[in-house]
Amino acid sequence: MKITRKAHLKIAFMTWGLVGTGLLIFGLNALFGHSLGLLNFAQMKPGLAEGLGLALALIVGFFKGNFVLKKIALKYIYRIQRLSDLSPFYMTFAPKNWILVIGMITLGRLVRTFAPSPFVIGVIYVTVGFALVLGARTYLAGHPLPQAEAKASI
Repeated sequence: MKITRKAHLKIAFMTWGLVGTGLLIFGLNALFGHSLGLLNFAQMKPGLAEGLGLALALIVGFFKGNFVLKKIALKYIYRIQRLSDLSPFYMTFAPKNWILVIGMITLGRLVRTFAPSPFVIGVIYVTVGFALVLGARTYLAGHPLPQAEAKASI
């Protein structure tokens, strides 16, 4: 199935946004799951460690999302805008990016398997999830890199 460049940008936005949201939810559950009552906010008793972990995750995620992932998204936008008017949906991301996705999934499984505690898993997942959600906003604007800068950084 062939889609437009605009559809590619929407797919990229939704991919980053949904994965980021999923990681945020999973991370918050890992971080606070033991202290969250099911729809009973009176039972919520997170400790200082959880609060500091969340603050650290959000700060690091903010900088990663607004500075690192924004640049990566701009490169992807530039690449998408160079595609033909109609192109296959799987070309939203380059083959090397799909390999990176597989690597990140593998790394996530390793973290869950070997992390010393749910606290560590929670902090890592909230950081990455928040960064992805912030980075996804770049696809909404759809601005490409200037041509010379894009070629130099790809």
